[in-house]
Amino acid sequence: MNMSAVLAGPGIRLGLSGCAAITLAAALLAGMPALAERGLGWLPLAVALGMAVGNLWPGLPARGAAGLAIARGPLMRTGIALYGLSIGLDELAGVGWTGVSMALAIVASTLLLALGVGRRLGLDRHSSLLVGAGSAICGAAAIAAADSVLGARARHVSAAVAAVVVFGTLGMYLLPLLYPLLGLPQSAFGLWIGLTVHELGHVIAAGAAVGPEAAASALVEKMLRVLLLAPAVVVIGLLDGRAGDRETRGIKVPVFVWGFVAAIAVNGAGVLPPALHQLGVGAAQALLAIGLAALGAATRFADVRQAGLRVWALATVLWLHLLVWGLALVAIFARGT
Repeated sequence: MNMSAVLAGPGIRLGLSGCAAITLAAALLAGMPALAERGLGWLPLAVALGMAVGNLWPGLPARGAAGLAIARGPLMRTGIALYGLSIGLDELAGVGWTGVSMALAIVASTLLLALGVGRRLGLDRHSSLLVGAGSAICGAAAIAAADSVLGARARHVSAAVAAVVVFGTLGMYLLPLLYPLLGLPQSAFGLWIGLTVHELGHVIAAGAAVGPEAAASALVEKMLRVLLLAPAVVVIGLLDGRAGDRETRGIKVPVFVWGFVAAIAVNGAGVLPPALHQLGVGAAQALLAIGLAALGAATRFADVRQAGLRVWALATVLWLHLLVWGLALVAIFARGT
């Protein structure tokens, strides 16, 4: 059976067309000033709309399961690889080894804390790693990447996305209010934002609310955390492998991780024409949104509520850790910048 025949199946058509429609609606909503100013982009809106549609129209996850699986699998992995085109090497180099060290400290400590606290809360390892990845690295995109190697249940993924989006939104509003109270230079305060806030859109909005220097340093530091997505996904796969039946030595680096690294290198080399670069960046966002729409559509609100309290408790602990440890790192290493 050829590929065109496979894609012609009614379940695949229904699932993919449903995800495409949800993604289009998320894109239109993300363009509205009231939502854009709050840092609500395609990714969090796509999973929220997907959950709404899947619960209001149960026929989509029931009859379109094959299409949802394609959207969640190969399409989303392609989007993760293309996401590397959003990272600029020159901007990353500008923050120096201090920024790299702080990003490493935040990501490593948050993932380890997620495993420890999650175990104490009685959460399964997949849920702990998903919430940890979203908190430590880059919100919904990191959760999508982690799920690509974990293969977690849809309700666990959607619950993790919901938690990090909520705390990312809280951070976006809270941190600018604290700027007059802490006495940090703008650039150092921006580093704290970049180390602490979950979603890239929230980082941009929070930095801009403080000032141009804060916005610049926040974005660079956040991009360093995003750059750690590739090695973190490998580590997450190894951590999961130790808990499962398969041999840790048998785990290979997923192809999409190499694609992610290659996209960063291509972007840094500047070999892509501007129009093609923009197309790649837009395609990454669209494919990630389609995958997250599929995750949302396959999730029941009742399932999220059932798994919710412990997930929210873990997300709260990790958010407080980001705030306190991030501020401590800035105070130690970068207060005078």
